[in-house]
Amino acid sequence: MLKTTLKVLASVYLAYLALVVLIVTPAANFLAPRLVDQYLNRELHSDAILFNPFTLAAQVRGLSLREPDGDVFLSLDSARVDISLASLLGSGAVLDALEVLGLRVDLRRLPDGSFNFSDMLPASGEQEPPAEESAASLPEITINRLDFTAERIDLSDEARAEVFSTYYEHLDIHVRNLTTVRDDEHDPYRIDLRSEDGGVLQWSGDISLPEAQGSGRLEITGLQLRPGWRFAKPWLNFELREGAINLSGNYQLDWSGDFIARISEGQFELNQLAAIPLDPNALPDTTLALRQLRISGIAVDTASQQARVDAVLIDGLDARGWSEGSQASLARMLSPASQSGADPNQPPAADPGQQAGTAESDWTARIARITLQDSGIDWRSEYTEPQLLQVRPVSASLENLSWPFAGSSPLQLALQVNENTRFDLQGELELENGSGDIAYTLAGLPLAWFNPNLPEPLHATITGGELGVDGDLRLADFQAVTVAMNGAVTDFSGRIVDAEESLTSWKSLRWEGLSVDLPGRQLELSRLLVDSYRGRVHIAADGTVNASNVWREQLSEAQEGAAMPVAESEEDAAPWQFRIPLIQIDSSEVDFQDESLPIHFRTVIGDLNGEITGLASTPGASAAVDIEGTVDGYAPVSLSGSAAPFEAPPALDLELDFSGVDMATLSPYSGTYAGYAIERGLLNLTLHYSLEDERLKGDNKVLIDQLRLGEKIDSDKALDIPLKLGLALLTDINGVIDLQVPVEGDMANPEFDISSVIVGAFVNLLTKAVTAPFSLLANLVGSEQDLQRMPFPVGSAAITPPTEARLAQLAEALQQRPQLTLVVMGRLNLAADRDKLREAALREQLLAEGMSAEEVDARGDDYNEAIEARYLALGGEDSGETSFRQRYQRVVASIPVSDDALLTLAQERASAIKTHLVNELGLAADRAVIDQASKLDPDREIFSGVELDLDG
Repeated sequence: MLKTTLKVLASVYLAYLALVVLIVTPAANFLAPRLVDQYLNRELHSDAILFNPFTLAAQVRGLSLREPDGDVFLSLDSARVDISLASLLGSGAVLDALEVLGLRVDLRRLPDGSFNFSDMLPASGEQEPPAEESAASLPEITINRLDFTAERIDLSDEARAEVFSTYYEHLDIHVRNLTTVRDDEHDPYRIDLRSEDGGVLQWSGDISLPEAQGSGRLEITGLQLRPGWRFAKPWLNFELREGAINLSGNYQLDWSGDFIARISEGQFELNQLAAIPLDPNALPDTTLALRQLRISGIAVDTASQQARVDAVLIDGLDARGWSEGSQASLARMLSPASQSGADPNQPPAADPGQQAGTAESDWTARIARITLQDSGIDWRSEYTEPQLLQVRPVSASLENLSWPFAGSSPLQLALQVNENTRFDLQGELELENGSGDIAYTLAGLPLAWFNPNLPEPLHATITGGELGVDGDLRLADFQAVTVAMNGAVTDFSGRIVDAEESLTSWKSLRWEGLSVDLPGRQLELSRLLVDSYRGRVHIAADGTVNASNVWREQLSEAQEGAAMPVAESEEDAAPWQFRIPLIQIDSSEVDFQDESLPIHFRTVIGDLNGEITGLASTPGASAAVDIEGTVDGYAPVSLSGSAAPFEAPPALDLELDFSGVDMATLSPYSGTYAGYAIERGLLNLTLHYSLEDERLKGDNKVLIDQLRLGEKIDSDKALDIPLKLGLALLTDINGVIDLQVPVEGDMANPEFDISSVIVGAFVNLLTKAVTAPFSLLANLVGSEQDLQRMPFPVGSAAITPPTEARLAQLAEALQQRPQLTLVVMGRLNLAADRDKLREAALREQLLAEGMSAEEVDARGDDYNEAIEARYLALGGEDSGETSFRQRYQRVVASIPVSDDALLTLAQERASAIKTHLVNELGLAADRAVIDQASKLDPDREIFSGVELDLDG
């Protein structure tokens, strides 16, 4: 029986061997190519298809599958399946080995959008419906050794305007003891892959399919980004010249229930990135380079929904570009390329609806530190001068960055611009609510850089000056709440375009203790120091002032009529409040030049030192002013008093004093407006002005010593008044002109002009002096008499006592005005004085006829008879109808008196006045001049006496 059994088994085994060797193996080698050709329309070649009946191993050697055009689609060195005898024992399928070695495959997307393997796939209508999932979780299968190697995998896409191709090589996959049966073992595996440019993937670990768990480590080294750039090139505006990725980390996976993944010790590196525009001519001077981006200490846990990064390092970032208007070259280079029409190769755009509907996440994340180091930016901008700004080195850091935002994040930034400007910032920021405290420092910022940003109508340029500030900034809700600052603008200068001289300059404008409360709209500045300010006021020949010429043109009518938009919050907001306790002015000056005059004028108010204290917007606050200086380096000048410019209405009480100003320097103004140059003279000027309730009151005190006018200057702007006389009337015995000129005006009146008011007051004073000079002289001696006219008895040249009194007052006044010369003019009442001279002539005739003087004066009988005889001799009638008086008047009227006799009487009167002034009252003879008329003027001869005039 045993022998028979053994014979049967041997026969079966031999039949099995014969079947495999003689039928199965030849059939497989013969039928496989025929079936592939029949169903796939492909040509299949193999060196051998073998089945080992002893080991139950099937093997294919030297297999290749060709495409219809004859190109090799797939080839492999060998493939082997080794079935374990354990499979016969009922423990599921067990494979001792599963091998695919030396695979080479060419995967292509064809120009029509299909793939070179699409024809091998079943048609959509021929696909079998998916089988229902089995209740069992996994089929029972064990693979003791799985080896898969691919020599090369080629990928290409020919359905693009520019064909894309790449390859991967040396793909090695090794797995040991892969099973779905045993749950007490984790099966190790290892995967190696090399990319086109030498990048290496190494993936190792272990996996338990029954437990649905796995762990391992993934490392990618030297993965070049250029192949990926070549794939994305149609959608990009830049060329990626260099760039490689390193990636590593440990992981744990568990899919037994909810999928859980844990990553630890993760690290990502992006090295030697370099990008340039696809069209360098369209975007010149634009590049982006990065030495390294390293993210280290990556840890992710999906179970707890936590992510952590220990450090992010950005090293050697180098950006170069420019901006023109709203265009930025880097933004254009990095923006997606525009595509015309629908492009099937273009990645689909994100769905805005999906973005808007993203649910809130319970994930938390934390980055311990982000660092930027050894970086820089070269940027060319139309808004700076010079246009190229080299911002390097740049370093920055941000710590404790978490999501959701929580806690305080320290931050730091340091940079240098064009080697001379430095900016540093450091502090802490709470990203959850936007609050924080930041300290900042800016040093050496040239203000001339910002000349291109000056308004177009501003016809001026900044020629020098550096800004430096340091302070603190407090934030709330990502907005500045308070600002504290110390700073200065040093060595500043600015000038009008095309002008040679500086318009203004200073050595230092420094502020200390600046504190700004933005929500409270309050500003406080402890001290403002102006050191060595140099201002220049230049009036050109056409009368324009350099400060006004700074503005090249006025706003257009449309701009003038357009209302500036004001935010509602600004309209409703409370006005700003400020306080500046101290403003100091040191070693400053104002250079004044006026070329609009016939003689150019220039003076310097220098050595200005002083302070303004208590300037504030607080109601009732008044600033005290105390500033001193010199005019042309020798004449003291001071400004003192108080001012409240921010009151409503504003108020002031200021006094400006000039002492010992050499008036010869004012000849350009005296020549223009007075018609004379000034040879010499000293000016002391005190201007005291007060403003209250919009009413300006001024008290101008002018003291001029030893003024002497020079040559006559032709000027159409000169005052039409006898200036020399006016000055002589105002100059006292000591050669001093002492004036007090009050001014007053309503500042609320739109037509009010302070300069016109002041000039008008002085002109009125001079005009009043020259038009009523004797009133001024009378005021000098406290007299109310008319000192211009000296009365005489009719027909007489004898001075009466009242006239002597007037002459005494006049002489006293003339002593106080030694520059005046008196002009003495005899005056006549023609009718009265002529009659008196006739009476005198009649008396002389009577005396000559032998009548005694006593008889003439007594008007006795002889006198009456003589008059009667003369009357009758004139043809008068002897009747009782005419009185003696009438007869007398006819006799007197018959006596001739010539005009020369009257002129002689006027001359005698003038001589009498001068003689009395000189001999009796001590007036210098050359200070009284007789003006004798050569003929009578009936319009002027209406007064018996002397009329006086003055000459300066």
